[in-house]
Amino acid sequence: MKLALGNAILLVATVVLVASCASVPPTIVRETVGPSPAVGVAGEDSGFLTVYSATAWMTNEDGPLLLRHTNYEIDSADGTLYQEVSNGDDEPTRVILPKGIYTVVASSDTSGEVSVPVAIEAAKITVVRLETEKKWKEASAGIPSADLVRLPNGQPIGFRARHAELLKHPIMTIAQSR
Repeated sequence: MKLALGNAILLVATVVLVASCASVPPTIVRETVGPSPAVGVAGEDSGFLTVYSATAWMTNEDGPLLLRHTNYEIDSADGTLYQEVSNGDDEPTRVILPKGIYTVVASSDTSGEVSVPVAIEAAKITVVRLETEKKWKEASAGIPSADLVRLPNGQPIGFRARHAELLKHPIMTIAQSR
């Protein structure tokens, strides 16, 4: 009787442990984040991406703890990994990308891992803001709500892409092997 009760408790504990370790799928954003309406520089074929990913305390070997932006990945339009970005500096890394549509998979301070479609336009900067609430409120101050892409919790994370402008130019699908 004691053995059966012990096995039942062990089974329940194992099930709870396995269920708690299951990975949570990323929060998926449906709207595409694009560059700000600012005018770009003529003659450029590439654009830029800056992702303010979640922050974490990190050390450099024997160095002090520093609050840094976490790394993230950029997937091409066909869903394959295009680039892993080391985003650990005080300011996020600015990445140069050919114009097109990509997906950023990054950690957010408020929503865990998120998957965000981004549009890269020639000579323009697309910014995705996934940091703490205070910083995203400051970044979106004065911008009309209709111009913003938001996480499901209402947090603004960037400008809405202007799809009509994107359709004027052919979108390149970029494939890169892992």
